[in-house]
Amino acid sequence: MHPLIASIAVPLSRSLILSLARPGHTMSTVGVFASIFDSSRRILLVRHGYGSRQWSTPGGCVEPGESPVTALLREVTEEIACEIRISHLIGVYAKPYRDDLVLSFHATIVSGIPRACPPEISDVVFFSRDSLPRELGFTRRIRIEDAFGGCRGIVRVFDSADSLAPSFDAHVPRHTKT
Repeated sequence: MHPLIASIAVPLSRSLILSLARPGHTMSTVGVFASIFDSSRRILLVRHGYGSRQWSTPGGCVEPGESPVTALLREVTEEIACEIRISHLIGVYAKPYRDDLVLSFHATIVSGIPRACPPEISDVVFFSRDSLPRELGFTRRIRIEDAFGGCRGIVRVFDSADSLAPSFDAHVPRHTKT
């Protein structure tokens, strides 16, 4: 087993991840994203070179037959030309209204200098918590705030593109780094 994959404390299989979505329902997409901080506690964001050119943490879709960890290592290499070490799961973010599930991991760069890899990525920038770009969707902003907050293993369900499902969130304890 690759040492980067062995470093994950919680074994995550595609079937386990999909079962978190809704009982009896399979999510059609599973995404994985890396929250990478520099020594000044700024988070690395990438700007997509297509569509609405939104900002996000590096990552993307898990391909059929691919593990979430392998997908994240691949996506980060494709987007910013760096190798990473994944340290822990920040959270699981379900969007049942879009049949979408996202896993957010804390990671560190072990090789390479972050750079945009066109055409998919047009910019790579480290942002402080108080200077996050406006072109950042609600669900992405929540994931990034959870990363800045040191969350571990949080589960969030969004009932729309701009709203958390309050009934679910109220019943799940928050796990934060102490």
